[in-house]
Amino acid sequence: MTKGKLVIRLLAASIDLFLVFFSSYMIMTMMGMNGGIYTVLPQLLFAVYNVVAITAFEGKTIGKYFAQISVYTEEGGALHLGIREVGKLLYFVPVIGMFFVLISLLATIFFGKTLHDWIGKSQVLLDIERKKLEKGDYYEEQLIR
Repeated sequence: MTKGKLVIRLLAASIDLFLVFFSSYMIMTMMGMNGGIYTVLPQLLFAVYNVVAITAFEGKTIGKYFAQISVYTEEGGALHLGIREVGKLLYFVPVIGMFFVLISLLATIFFGKTLHDWIGKSQVLLDIERKKLEKGDYYEEQLIR
């Protein structure tokens, strides 16, 4: 993975985290909520938001839309995207979450895929890369016929 693509992914993730994760914490703080739900609810909302957005909007969340990247899975469907997003929840586990973030960062540097991409059998492509891939699949299907 190039440095540019890594930066683009980080910016897209930052937008999504701010819109869903941090804003849900702010709302819950203003409502005076605390305890276990204060910790778990934003994480679940973030996972559900990602699955719904990626499934409904051709592999894009709001952050990915602005970054012009999208999630691509060979097998598709909400199940694999759900598994991918549950993999992201590992990053939020107290104490060992930072260990998973480190593993994901190292995997990204050396193999070009994050930990949650490995878990969900997915990859994040620039829109240009995805168009080339889909165009290649279309021509390959036409050659098979």
